[in-house]
Amino acid sequence: MAAVDVRVFSKQAQALEFLSANNTEITEVLYGGGARGGKTFLGCLWQVIRRIQMPGSVGLVCREESTKLKDTTIVTFFEVLSLLRLTTAIEYNATRLVATFSNGSVIYFRDLKYMPKDPEYDRLGSMGITDLFVDEAQQISEKAISVLKGRFSVLNGKNADGTTWHTIPKALYTCNPKRNWIYNDFVKPAKLGTLLPHRKFIKSLPIDNPHVDQAYIDNLLRADKITVQRLYFGNFEYDDDPSALCDYDAINDLFTNDFIKAEGGRSCSADIAGKGHDRFVATSWIGNVCRIAIDKEYSPGKEVETDLKELMIKDSIPRSLTIVDADGIGSFLESYLEGIKEFHGGGKPLDPRYENLRSECYFKLADLINRRKIKIVCTQEQRERIMDELGVLKQADIDNDTRKKRVIPKETMKLILGHSPDYMDALMMAMYFRRTKPVQGPKVKVTKFDNE
Repeated sequence: MAAVDVRVFSKQAQALEFLSANNTEITEVLYGGGARGGKTFLGCLWQVIRRIQMPGSVGLVCREESTKLKDTTIVTFFEVLSLLRLTTAIEYNATRLVATFSNGSVIYFRDLKYMPKDPEYDRLGSMGITDLFVDEAQQISEKAISVLKGRFSVLNGKNADGTTWHTIPKALYTCNPKRNWIYNDFVKPAKLGTLLPHRKFIKSLPIDNPHVDQAYIDNLLRADKITVQRLYFGNFEYDDDPSALCDYDAINDLFTNDFIKAEGGRSCSADIAGKGHDRFVATSWIGNVCRIAIDKEYSPGKEVETDLKELMIKDSIPRSLTIVDADGIGSFLESYLEGIKEFHGGGKPLDPRYENLRSECYFKLADLINRRKIKIVCTQEQRERIMDELGVLKQADIDNDTRKKRVIPKETMKLILGHSPDYMDALMMAMYFRRTKPVQGPKVKVTKFDNE
């Protein structure tokens, strides 16, 4: 096979050196941070090189959604094959999403979308892999990455000349900025000088890629401030937005505030999911320690009633300290569970500074989070979703100092998240029992005197 000259720019070359089988120290590389940093091309090129160099090896290429996997990552994969003149050297099964090389090596393409019915990603089977490329890793659950780390079992093989090859597990994650596990595990430690020795973070920006058209960069710089910070400068702290109600570090601390003890009154709040809606989430509180007690995709009315009744009995929660969303499907519950509270988001707040009850409770939730007054007990998957949802909790009309305080509409939150903020809504409703009346300041009586 004739040699093919493939030129990569310096950041890509640096990543390939760390990902090489000759490097026996680095097992995980996070690459990216900005738009057009050559992320997908790098991952696909690395996978093809590994399959050629190690006959019989197995690569796994993943992205969150199968549609984007096919429309972007796999398209780039074939562009790389064409560049290397290897299109005829593989067999591609579009149904099974498997590329088989003539030397016996294989690449599997899989989506990693989180499914509540498959929390352990069992759909991946007992697949054994040599290495892993996760495209747009910021969209992937930390749980999925953890599961895949247990699949590195094809680490030895035979070359055509009878010699053997050996490698250590290697994983490449490409990303755009997001403050989740990629930030916690790679970006922040790299910034602080505490990155674990088997990991590397390489920030690649549009200006690092010599193939990016200047017109694209000029257009990117005309975007809104947050987009420019994220995709041009690769700023992972882009969400330091004055309208954001919750501090990121405080959100992170929610799940490790172990100094908060489960002491005090017991209460419950529930966001009810109807058919075609997102989730039925119920929280159980002892003081300010919250446990996600019920979490279901959909439950018929009778099951919701039964589940809540059993929860209140099991956790000794009075009905008068149980509140459900009454603006949607939850409106029927009070007639069956007599004595529970109904939450009407558009209702009158206790504090007149807020536009409605929903806004008042959301501001109260943010206040307790920022002051580290709440602890949440939940699964890793629930934690990631709660963090995502709290990240879109923002104040509306922040520049309008004459209007009453309110948060952005729920529909806007749905558009940003791609789903309803059900966990956050359940947490918010629990603030109904934690509101306080505003402190009345001293009254000043002004007497007008006529000029004599």
